[in-house]
Amino acid sequence: MDAPLLLLPFVNTREVQRQAHDLDVDSKYPLEFYQKSLNKVEAKTLGSTVDLVSHRLGTEAQFEGFKFTTPVSNINMGNSQSSYKQFKSMREKLDMQLALGERIDAVDARRVALKVLTTHFMRDIAGNLRAFSTQGFRCKSCNKSFRRLPLRGKCPFCAGALTLTVYRGGIEKYLDAAQHLIDDYDLPAYYTQRLTLIKAEIASMFDNGKPKQISLLDFS
Repeated sequence: MDAPLLLLPFVNTREVQRQAHDLDVDSKYPLEFYQKSLNKVEAKTLGSTVDLVSHRLGTEAQFEGFKFTTPVSNINMGNSQSSYKQFKSMREKLDMQLALGERIDAVDARRVALKVLTTHFMRDIAGNLRAFSTQGFRCKSCNKSFRRLPLRGKCPFCAGALTLTVYRGGIEKYLDAAQHLIDDYDLPAYYTQRLTLIKAEIASMFDNGKPKQISLLDFS
């Protein structure tokens, strides 16, 4: 997803993402910066006290003279691999992220858990559930895709077997982790109820068993 689709030989600083304009390029922070930080003011109100890239746009200084607050002998001597990479499962990475948040006074771990739940887990579960009900089919042999299941039940081009493009596992992969966040961080009841409804919808879709064939004799 991070592969570049288009490479430009010249960079126009006004066309890059605005987050890059918030990069501070000062050699030190003024005393006013630290005094206001004690009052927990919003970071955007401190922009005038620090030299930012946004202050240099339209001048030659936008490309050069960038300073830093912590000098190092070699910028490449940092960690070459994230510590999160040693954890194999998503659940382990999530637990370590929240454990780190609980150790940092400036971080509200409960708020982090709520953000992960609402902006990632819930959207992913609901999105995959919706995608399952509107999914297409793919031929295992020739890889042709179909919006609807062919009436013959197999590929009309090569008679190969058809397979789904969205699976149950993809829908349920975050259910346990979402429930874990709700229970451990005592998140609002709304999310418990919403997750319960999603589980009920999944169960109605997959756990209804095979239909029983009824003959006319059953009505006699």
